[in-house]
Amino acid sequence: MAHRTVPGSQTTRRLAFSSRGERLIGQEMFRVMDRAQALERQGYRIYHLELGNPRMAPPGEIVDGTVQALREKQLGYAPMAGVKELRAALAARYTSLTGEALTDSQVVISPANLLIHQFLDITCNPGDRVVLFTPAFPSYWAAATHQGLQVRPVPLSERDGFHLTRQAIDDALAAGPRAIVVNNANNPTGALYDSTILRALAARCEETGIWLLSDETYADLTFDGSFVTLASARAGYVVAMSSFSKVCSIPGFRTGYAFAHEAVAAKLALSNSTLYSCLPLFTQLGCLAGMKVLDTYANEVRSRGSRLIGSCHDRINRSGILHCHKPESGFYLFVDIARTGLDDMTFCRRLLDDHHTAVTPGRSFGEAYASFIRIAVCGQEEDVHEGLSRTIAFAQQLGGCRVQAA
Repeated sequence: MAHRTVPGSQTTRRLAFSSRGERLIGQEMFRVMDRAQALERQGYRIYHLELGNPRMAPPGEIVDGTVQALREKQLGYAPMAGVKELRAALAARYTSLTGEALTDSQVVISPANLLIHQFLDITCNPGDRVVLFTPAFPSYWAAATHQGLQVRPVPLSERDGFHLTRQAIDDALAAGPRAIVVNNANNPTGALYDSTILRALAARCEETGIWLLSDETYADLTFDGSFVTLASARAGYVVAMSSFSKVCSIPGFRTGYAFAHEAVAAKLALSNSTLYSCLPLFTQLGCLAGMKVLDTYANEVRSRGSRLIGSCHDRINRSGILHCHKPESGFYLFVDIARTGLDDMTFCRRLLDDHHTAVTPGRSFGEAYASFIRIAVCGQEEDVHEGLSRTIAFAQQLGGCRVQAA
């Protein structure tokens, strides 16, 4: 059991935390945000490219639905699995998308970040192995570490555009995991995986009894308009999850959802009631009101994202010092900074302190990515371009590089 020494009023006390408490590692991008906000409190203008915190106005239907629910004093407890009407609306949407008859009993409403913890909690025991295809979203690392799991990274090759391959699937299964987490469309790379390969992964997990979490938070934001999900009426060991946060520009609502076998959904609902009872009723009713315009709004977000990502990608690859693959979804750029001569942590610290621009260190997504940074391009367009200009100028200064205006 670990101890921490803390100052007391008269003496110095030693506080003993549990092993789980000691395994809380947090996420580097939030530490960057905290530092950026500290600089803002000192009066500096900071350009925030570190978080996927979309700045588009959310659908008016969500705002109006939430306000109406508050006016109607919808402030009581919600069902532990989530509002039935919202679950039914999600089931109907996915039934239309997949051609399979999904039901509300297969849907659970919970914050997407928490669903990662909940999935691992109900499927794995301490010491079990979980495979992450890397680079991987920091919450996966944090959740697995907190729960005492062995994390086995399976790197996706930059030469393949960070796409999932059959070889990567073979490597994942050969690691002998209790669970696998796959993220399509991917954060941080923006790679969109082949649907045939994804379904092959799901089939092999079902055959071998390996749990699979398919994080599909960015599935509505693919630039080619395709939509791939592993949600299935026949699911056993496969759980698909998503969220309203990114596609509806409401990350503060913390409203996500999962599709799973009814027995798995029931366990997740029990986890809800054990950990926090339920999500607020009024936010769920707001999301329900927004379901009618979800596809239309997603098209607007997708169109804006494709244009902005394309412009930023071109500027980066014209810089003569930075490089990134062109994303196929979402609003992130995973940028190779190796030619600057700095590692990611040093680059990010100096960029923030000296140039007042916040980006996320690459090793947040795996220790192998210390020569990368992640840039989020979902803020106000002029702020994104100004922050990117500062990032490129800093990199060029480091590399002694002067090329055509980026």
